[in-house]
Amino acid sequence: MTLEFQNELGDYRTIVSKPRKANADIQPLKTGDKAPFFSLSGGAGDWKASIFNYPKSGPSQSLSLLDLVAEKPVVISFYCPCWGRYASPYLDSLIRLNDALQQVGAELVVLSIESPKALAKQGRNLDFLFAHDANREVSRQFGVYNEDSPVWDRVSGISDEAFIPAVYVVGPDRQIEYHFLDENFDTPINIDEIVSHVWSLNETDPGYISKPIGQLNVYAQSFVALWILGFLASSLPFINF
Repeated sequence: MTLEFQNELGDYRTIVSKPRKANADIQPLKTGDKAPFFSLSGGAGDWKASIFNYPKSGPSQSLSLLDLVAEKPVVISFYCPCWGRYASPYLDSLIRLNDALQQVGAELVVLSIESPKALAKQGRNLDFLFAHDANREVSRQFGVYNEDSPVWDRVSGISDEAFIPAVYVVGPDRQIEYHFLDENFDTPINIDEIVSHVWSLNETDPGYISKPIGQLNVYAQSFVALWILGFLASSLPFINF
């Protein structure tokens, strides 16, 4: 559709709007699905995300999702400063989540519409892999962004082409072990629940999460102790004395 607007000086400006499907719902990936392949290129403070596989030679570094999950569980999240009042609390939650994940040997990767350098100018220096999904390539593959179902058309206070808040726990085979989606921007991240699913990966592969419990902080020690007690309690009916 072509639209014409007249400004206060009487000049006409033509805008061609892109067609989109009416009432098209986003279809984000969920638990049990395979996480799509993506890679990061650049380096600390300047990571860029893409669905393509960058060569590892050259001046810039390169990491792929396959590289990451081969070493440890990976938690993937999406973030946009354009979320208004929701943005800052969500980022604070990601920082706390990263602290907990570091203690249990997992990696946090956050993809954003904003570049890491731009975010650093706002005084937010982040101690996890924060990458610029400039063309929303990766977020489209995860299904958390769809131009046919724009956030600004559904959520008050957001005017940008943004993706929805999401968190995924991904295991060594790229299978999604846990998902969190907040399409209505009204639900906080459950850090304990995410850490629990990270630890559950150790049930099937004890060597996958190899960080000694003695090196964990108080929060992580308490969580691990409770998790072990719960696991033992659930196993009691099946133990023959």
